[in-house]
Amino acid sequence: MLTDICRALILIAGFIALSGVALVILPYSAIEKIAARIEGRGGEQEKIALLYLTDEFTGSAFRIRGVVRNISAAPAERIDAVVRLYDGKRSLLETVIVRLDKDILAPDDFARLELTVPEHTEGFAGYAVEFKLREGGVIPYIDMRPQFSQNSNP
Repeated sequence: MLTDICRALILIAGFIALSGVALVILPYSAIEKIAARIEGRGGEQEKIALLYLTDEFTGSAFRIRGVVRNISAAPAERIDAVVRLYDGKRSLLETVIVRLDKDILAPDDFARLELTVPEHTEGFAGYAVEFKLREGGVIPYIDMRPQFSQNSNP
């Protein structure tokens, strides 16, 4: 009986060692996909791509501009950008809903977003952008700006 227990322990130890070697050999992107599936987010496919996002201060106003593209095979309708403004301590100052310039975004079509905050908000230090349907569902997107290579929620 002791022999059977030792065999079982050796088998378990071998499986753990093989799993460790596999994790070392796999590329980082494959490990991220595995982790996303384990967390339950792996089923969502990106529907739009963020191609361009810039900001600038003009006088006392703050302006954000961006371009998105529909990367799905189906038209995307009624998409809004949600822009959250944060202070230096990463506390939320304000949330603004921005409509894209097109209500219906055909496959491979582009749309623009533009937000101008008239007066510089006291303590403003940064912002984040995500996309949602007007009915309320968040749209998964991929950040395809040149300096980014993975999914992002800026």
